Amino acid sequence: MVRLSALVCVQNQDAQLSECLRKLSFCDEIVVVADRCTDRSQEVARRQGAIVIDGIFPLESQRKAAGVEACSGDWILEIDPDELVDAALAWEIRAVLQMRPAGDWYDLPIDNYVGETRVRDGWAGALSARAGARLYKRGLKAWEPRRVNAPAVMAGKPGGALTGAIRRSLGRDVGGLMERLNRLTALSAEDMADAGRATSLAAGLFTGAGTFLRGYVGRGGWREGRLGLLTAMLSAMFPVLTQLRAGDVMAARNLASTEAAQVSRLPDVVGLAAR
Repeated sequence: MVRLSALVCVQNQDAQLSECLRKLSFCDEIVVVADRCTDRSQEVARRQGAIVIDGIFPLESQRKAAGVEACSGDWILEIDPDELVDAALAWEIRAVLQMRPAGDWYDLPIDNYVGETRVRDGWAGALSARAGARLYKRGLKAWEPRRVNAPAVMAGKPGGALTGAIRRSLGRDVGGLMERLNRLTALSAEDMADAGRATSLAAGLFTGAGTFLRGYVGRGGWREGRLGLLTAMLSAMFPVLTQLRAGDVMAARNLASTEAAQVSRLPDVVGLAAR
């Protein structure tokens, strides 16, 4: 029998976590990485029988690597707290793993929901993906060091995509979608500041315009009505807001560094005054 581990990384999302874990009961074990959680996430996870890894993991890549290390399964199913695996997809995953998998990792489609409305088309940029390499043999996936949307590097042979899809909730309503944009751009700005890249509003606007056209026109966002238009607009705002917020982060860091340097020189100044 192939042993399957589910990996869930959580940051103060206890309201969503219980249902997410309940839907993963078909796995042989569940590993939950609780990153700086101050809510009931750990309690919820343990009540569901999960293995809980507590810690401080500033980077998404660190959280996922710690979770993979704790998994004992031959295969890993990677799920976020705002995602659900229905019975049909659970059965398909188990069937694929038991019938001599054709590859070492598989893409899983993602159905994105705003409230109870599924938004099929138009996703572009970093707000959400339409698919991801979420089912893979242990040890074959690595992540670049980022706080959010860390690009993955896959080893081994791809097995293609499964038919069933993960259900992802992007918020109860439009306000929830905008909260998601706010949270993700804040983390992305920190990544940009860490990289020391010069910020450019013009570059953000240029990228945003291309993102809008790609999502709304190229990927059929226009078919989704007002939600498709909103999705394309928010996706286009992502690079603009990231650039602006990265500039604020870098300015704050420079100010803190200057103040720290001034404080460190105080003893020398006091000594000279005493002499």
